Amino acid sequence: MKKIIVAGAASVLAFLPTVGAFAATGTTVTDTIEVTINAACSITATSLTNTYSETMTNSQLKSDIGGTSMTIACNDAAGWKVTAVGSGTATNVTQMKATGSGTNIATGTATSGATSNWAFKVTGTNASGYTTFKAVPSTAATVATSAGAVTGNAITATYQVWISATQQADTYTGKVTYTLVHPA
Repeated sequence: MKKIIVAGAASVLAFLPTVGAFAATGTTVTDTIEVTINAACSITATSLTNTYSETMTNSQLKSDIGGTSMTIACNDAAGWKVTAVGSGTATNVTQMKATGSGTNIATGTATSGATSNWAFKVTGTNASGYTTFKAVPSTAATVATSAGAVTGNAITATYQVWISATQQADTYTGKVTYTLVHPA
């Protein structure tokens, strides 16, 4: 009979929680919660590589080519900027290169006269420096900037081409690359 009682008491003690094993003593408890948000910035467009084609004649000006809409979202409190740079061939980054034997078209803002030119502008929220047609830069130039975080900041790139009376028949290609940089 004694063996049964001892075994029963041992079973009951095994199920009792250990009082004080998890208890802390003191008068206050402080929890610290820390959240880290990494900088995240992006530039989006309908397409990341756009091609605009026009058929033009000599002595013609076209000032509404393209219209690439870009949207910037950036949570960097130190701001952001979008830069633009000509990205044609290695030796002629700002020229519209002739596919055949035509003479390349230089960047510039001519809208009449004997010299063909092509130019660009960037308009929209926080656009700066290139809001009217200007020559395509050969080194990265700021075309939009903000000193703080943004979401849904929209800018649009548009191109202008003047074809002189003597520009040779050919297909000409120029390129501009836009890059989002943060912090500004």
